Amino acid sequence: METNRLYRIAEREGVTVDRFSLPYNSSVSVKNGDNLYIGLDSEVSGAEEKVCLAHELGHCVTFSFYNIYSALDIREKHERRAQNWAIKKLIPKASYRKALIAGYDNIYSLAEYFGVTPDFMKKAVEYYKTA
Repeated sequence: METNRLYRIAEREGVTVDRFSLPYNSSVSVKNGDNLYIGLDSEVSGAEEKVCLAHELGHCVTFSFYNIYSALDIREKHERRAQNWAIKKLIPKASYRKALIAGYDNIYSLAEYFGVTPDFMKKAVEYYKTA
């Protein structure tokens, strides 16, 4: 999935995406009343932009939000839900299997093939091992 398609999903879902300096994170998602927002660090681009946007969209689409006072298990649950949504969007199971059959057999070649970061690809591989 191309990054532009993710921006179109955000628009369709009514999620406002803005870019600005985020000194401590690459991205953030916020629910304020009925409004959903994603902030992307202005320095983020390429595969990292794609992964960050997909992850934050995962929070918005699945309504997986928490606050700084939430218990760790609640945070993990919401992070996992957002991450799983992003994995299924960027690396559908059928496409992942086709890539493996085509010979993409390591994290770095798979990450390049799907246009994602190696860290995200590792999470996807783990997800599909248990899915």
